[in-house]
Amino acid sequence: MKSRLLFLTFGVIGMIVAGQVFGQPGESKEIPKETLEAIGPQLASSFNAEPFAPPMPDHLWMKGDPDKVLFLHFAKPVSEKGNKLIFIGDGIKGRFCAENQPAGGKTGYVHFHSLSAAKEHEHGHGGEKGQEGYWLRHVAVGEFEMMNMHFKPGVAHQFMPTPPPKCK
Repeated sequence: MKSRLLFLTFGVIGMIVAGQVFGQPGESKEIPKETLEAIGPQLASSFNAEPFAPPMPDHLWMKGDPDKVLFLHFAKPVSEKGNKLIFIGDGIKGRFCAENQPAGGKTGYVHFHSLSAAKEHEHGHGGEKGQEGYWLRHVAVGEFEMMNMHFKPGVAHQFMPTPPPKCK
């Protein structure tokens, strides 16, 4: 049931981001304004988790299955006006170890974020060998420049990779 909810949530987010739904191949149609207005508050109320300390001000989090999260990543802190959604994504709970990185990063889980950030690891990126956190996969929702990188819609394999150490 939860996996269906996760699939549905990402599908709806994708439609909101694109502002359209897919019809026949090669066709698309606009989502009615009323539908967008109804979906927005419903989705927003689901993104109420905070898995990290300190919190990331430009992210909203939704708890999925016990070991999974979904997120929305914005260009600026979510409280700022004129903000823009730049990534959607998901995370799998794990340890900062090469043996624990899902598919060795080949499926897009290239960024590890520690549950609790130590001063040595800026904002929780990476961590100590074996530290608990989440392997994150970012999916760009548009084409843009960020951190001297060019992103196109799709899985962002180059998003801040944190090469893990071997733990065994």
